[in-house]
Formats: sequence, C-alpha cells, structure tokens
Amino acid sequence: MKTTGHRALTPLALLVAATAFAAAAPDQVVWPAPKDVPERVRAAGLEMLDAEAMDMHIHTTLKVYSDGRPVTVPADLGIDRSGPKPRYSPLHTHDTSGTLHVESERWQDFTLGQLLTEWGVRDRVREDNCHADIAGHRVPGDPSRIVLRDGETITVRCR
Repeated sequence: MKTTGHRALTPLALLVAATAFAAAAPDQVVWPAPKDVPERVRAAGLEMLDAEAMDMHIHTTLKVYSDGRPVTVPADLGIDRSGPKPRYSPLHTHDTSGTLHVESERWQDFTLGQLLTEWGVRDRVREDNCHADIAGHRVPGDPSRIVLRDGETITVRCR
C-alpha cells in the first residue's frame, strides 16, 4: 500500500475513532426501555396481542426533552420479543423515531400516560415538573392525560 506521509487507519482504528465520536457527539439523555414488557403493558391497562390489530390504526409523534436535551423514545416499547414470536400491546413503538403506533382491535382512547407507563417513566414525568405542547400549543395539566390523535406531535419538556 502506497502512503503519502500519513498513516493509513486500520478498520479497527476507524471503529474505535467512530465509537468515541458517536459517544461524545450527541447530547442525548437515555431513559431506557424496561425489560418486563408484559408487566408494564398490564400496568398501563392494556393486553398483549399475538399480532398487530388494524381496526384502529393511528400514529402520533412523541418528542421528549429533559433539561433542554433530547430523550430518545426507545424502540420496541410495548413489544415483547422474549418468546418464539413477538407479542404486541395495541400501543407500541417499532423504532427510535418517536412514532407511537396505535394498532387496536377496536376504536378507543389511548393516552400518553399509557405509553409512559409501558416505558416505565410515568412517575418521572410527574416528578420532573414536565409540561406538554401539541403542535406548539401548551396543554394544561398532567401530560399523562393527553389522548393520542392521528398525525399529532406531542412534545414533553421536563426540568
């Protein structure tokens, strides 16, 4: 391999450099997903389903900030992958985009509080003096009581 006075980085050196940069670059806050998915879903007053139901199918976007820093909404909230086939809460996430999927066997109200309970952060949202906006308009009261609506973006800001 011909060099021009600079040393070539090995793939391992590139991986180490990229990992160090990725760990230091974003100012992300981590609120991890719980391991006890079925228990958290039951605590939210919901049932695990053997497949995603589509009679009610809506999407709401959730953005969360803690002290001005973004919090990543975890993938697989409400999805239990511990068995041979995944099981689903009617309220769940597939990825870290903040898209909340409501895929239910019947039309009913689902709340942000149910998602926060599945995530295991409902008490944190209450205790951290959090407030919510929908489409830039402040929502008075407890953010947990917000009913999820198709196409809306909910932003929760905690101090």
